[in-house]
Amino acid sequence: MALQALWHTSSILDLVSPHKTTSATIANNGTFQPRGFQRDQPGVAKWVLQPAGVPTVGAHTITMSVREPTKSSRLYKVTYKLDLSTLETISNSTVSGILPAPQKAYSHQAIMEFLLPERGTLAERQELLRRVASGFLSVINASDDVPTESTLTPLIAAVETLEPVW
Repeated sequence: MALQALWHTSSILDLVSPHKTTSATIANNGTFQPRGFQRDQPGVAKWVLQPAGVPTVGAHTITMSVREPTKSSRLYKVTYKLDLSTLETISNSTVSGILPAPQKAYSHQAIMEFLLPERGTLAERQELLRRVASGFLSVINASDDVPTESTLTPLIAAVETLEPVW
């Protein structure tokens, strides 16, 4: 089953290659280890990327679930969530001299939901995945089709530089 598999992420898909990060806090590659199902959320599988020396509170996580159709909704619902945590910078200059426990400062998250009609075909679901992936890869041309005025997808600009869509 997929739950038992490792989830390897890579920097091979480099959306903007001219400015690769050199930050020590950002990992380009990693293998998320399966951790089973969430205790408080039945049916939600969890994978964790926990480099050596990083406490659990700061581990990056992927969670995923598949909800089957119900009487009130004839849709499958696939939910994927990526959570990249950042820890507070800890100083050992406390009065007692004891290093405080690490704390999560904030996290960047991406949540994708796929609503899939049970009557849908495999080809339609594959088309949906291709179109979603193209949202990260496509190039937008200016309205006059001048090649020099093409830009990356607005999704990249919105996430990286918080640029409005229009």
